[in-house]
Amino acid sequence: MRFIVHEQAYEQPVAAGRFRYEQDNRATGALETWRLTKAIEGYEILRVDLDARTAESGHSYLYHLVRQEDGRPERLSYRFWGGSLMVEGTLLFADTHITGTRTVNGVTYEEDMDLTAGYGFWFPSSVGLGLLARFGGGPAVTLDTVFSNLYSVFSLQMVEVDLRMGEVKKIGIGPQGVTARPLHIRWQENERTLWLNEHNWPVKMKREDGLTAVETHPFTLKNKEN
Repeated sequence: MRFIVHEQAYEQPVAAGRFRYEQDNRATGALETWRLTKAIEGYEILRVDLDARTAESGHSYLYHLVRQEDGRPERLSYRFWGGSLMVEGTLLFADTHITGTRTVNGVTYEEDMDLTAGYGFWFPSSVGLGLLARFGGGPAVTLDTVFSNLYSVFSLQMVEVDLRMGEVKKIGIGPQGVTARPLHIRWQENERTLWLNEHNWPVKMKREDGLTAVETHPFTLKNKEN
């Protein structure tokens, strides 16, 4: 697993996982590895390495989210590499405001967004989508990852998110299966389904085009709800 900021000696492991991305039941070459640690009192750090260097896109994403123990985000740092494009960015969160700075191939852009209190947030990855597990729906913010226009790459995007929780049932992951509940997520023309385990962490993701991400490693660390 690659890191933006490596884990420090004082951090305590909480949860971890790894997803394999598949299309039509065939591995795409993309893997997503994540770890959650407890940092100083009242704060946690979620690190995610979405590595598609051997997949068709060849893209790589790193995320480093500092959040309060109740799940409220404080600061997100992110990195992207793909082809001739490199992006480094930071988001700072307040109750009704987000400030963003990103450097795209050496050129820096800044943006600010005012929001209503209680807004949702996720970043583009399977475990990133899991940040919506406690969100009741409504206005939410994510990172726009459209690559056709350098001025919009990873800019903030506010959308209306609709969430619907399904019934708990066993799904076919691993030899014994996993008990999970589906969370259906819709925004604009996009649709995702996450299956959440008893600790509220995703164990499977399905996109509207059939792309799936499936948990491949059982949790080996102490788990907690996200």
